Amino acid sequence: MAVNAGLFVCIDIAYNVFEREVLTYADSAAISSRRRRVARRRSLIVLATFAAAVVIAFAAPRVAFGLICCALILHLPPEAAPRR
Repeated sequence: MAVNAGLFVCIDIAYNVFEREVLTYADSAAISSRRRRVARRRSLIVLATFAAAVVIAFAAPRVAFGLICCALILHLPPEAAPRR
């Protein structure tokens, strides 16, 4: 589980670099500065969660798996959330 979480850390680092580049060159009329901040914050929270899962995996692999799942849910677009 620690290796799995470590792979997610590497993948998420690449995602953060990609996201930063895309948001840097995106039209400000299409994406507001508030949405950019929220996206950046969310990406950093996900990265921190993956990193925590790496450490936790050595003591509690099931908890680490739960953290990975929770972090991946944060990457879902808002449109994917169920409507009430």
